[in-house]
Amino acid sequence: MSADPESSDRLAQINLDIEVAERRLSEVLSRIAHARSEERLGALHWMVVENERLYAELHDQNLRAAREADSAHAALQEAIRAAETDPLTQLPNRIVLWDRLTHEIALAKRHALPLAVLFLDLDDFKMTNDRLGHKAGDQVLQHVASVLKSTLRASDTVCRIGGDEFVIVAANVAGDGVLGLINKITAAIAEPWELADAVLTQRVSIGASGFPEDGDQAEDLVRKADEAMYLAKLADRAWGVALSGCPLLPPARVAPDETH
Repeated sequence: MSADPESSDRLAQINLDIEVAERRLSEVLSRIAHARSEERLGALHWMVVENERLYAELHDQNLRAAREADSAHAALQEAIRAAETDPLTQLPNRIVLWDRLTHEIALAKRHALPLAVLFLDLDDFKMTNDRLGHKAGDQVLQHVASVLKSTLRASDTVCRIGGDEFVIVAANVAGDGVLGLINKITAAIAEPWELADAVLTQRVSIGASGFPEDGDQAEDLVRKADEAMYLAKLADRAWGVALSGCPLLPPARVAPDETH
């Protein structure tokens, strides 16, 4: 039995409508998927932007922290340097002296090497202060400090321990080497130099002690060098050496007008 033509037309139309609806539904689903994809991309872009902002902020914080750490370290190092430095001459002070001398004694013991300690005091320094003023006295101390630094070896330690007193620690120096070092120092400091409108010459008294002959403690070596210096000053000698507790003094100083 054949289908009614009118029914066939209706069925064809329904199928056509279904196809159109399916296409429209497919387009709608495609648009929805695209919209969701765009939304995801937008969210992802926002996340990337936010991560970049946070990274830049963290980087800035790290830079500030690093600068603050460097500044704190520099301040600490400057505080340590100031605590260990004589402000007038910029030489190490007595704090450094005890530390380095103790260290040098330990090295000398370990390697069986000699060690010399020199105690230096400026002659007539009070007279210089009274005659030329304290500012000139400070300049004398600065000049002596400069001469000592340029005269001694890089491995030697020279410290100002107060007033017009200096202590020198010279490793691996003994006997004639000590006397040679003393003569070198006294000659260098005695060189005439200009201060304002005056030409000055400076005399010094130096005492020396040695490891191991005079002890193996920092305090003993400095004390014996100080005693030898005091004996040299009393006897008007340029230097005195205390070896095993026995002072050794050179001939008396010769006045300038008595030289030939």
